[in-house]
Amino acid sequence: MPHDKLPAPKYPLEGELRLKWELNFAANHFQRVFNVSLIPFIGRVVKVFSPPASAGLLFEFREGMRDSFATLMDKRAFPPKTLNEAIRAVVPGSPAVIPDNPGVNHRDAWWRQAAAGAAIGQSFREEGTSTGLHVAFNKTLCDVHVDRNGFVVNRDGFTHWDLNGLLRHLTIDLAGDKAPWALASTVMLDRRRRPIVQATIGPWFAIDLPARDAGDRTAVKVGIQISGTFGSR
Repeated sequence: MPHDKLPAPKYPLEGELRLKWELNFAANHFQRVFNVSLIPFIGRVVKVFSPPASAGLLFEFREGMRDSFATLMDKRAFPPKTLNEAIRAVVPGSPAVIPDNPGVNHRDAWWRQAAAGAAIGQSFREEGTSTGLHVAFNKTLCDVHVDRNGFVVNRDGFTHWDLNGLLRHLTIDLAGDKAPWALASTVMLDRRRRPIVQATIGPWFAIDLPARDAGDRTAVKVGIQISGTFGSR
């Protein structure tokens, strides 16, 4: 089913789930990136991710919607094969989405699969080193959450991992999921239960690689960082 002919959104969230700001937060970012509502794809919500973990949800696909979701991901993440496909694929103002596993024939497949291995299935990240969407899914489940620190960038026509972005992702986003006791988080909501402030405090590590203006020395920096989002979205 083409993504522009999805059924009308029927809100699948009932009871207390309607009050979970994390769900709408993730859905709003999904809408921003794909220009498509996340709601029609949601069948049953399995888990809600709250700070210090990256805000989002794990859900079962609504019956018959998994293939449409996979098609949507593929169209945004993989380059078109023809000029006509490229023209139709362009979504003005939409950020890039990059697959963790680009395929065995890709030159950097071996190291990008390291990130894919931590996900529940196929994994796609919003390009950039700031707050960004992360989507992973398999045959029945889908994980949609918003990472506070991205690390995947496109440069010179190739995908790269930003070293310090990766360190921030490990010490805040991954630690929030695996070691939440190591972080402190706070959230302030407005009257519509949208986050005005979503802040997480945790360790900060940075590495400055050798450069002539720094005396060709590698510097390792340690401190405390505050990351998150500020303003309703």
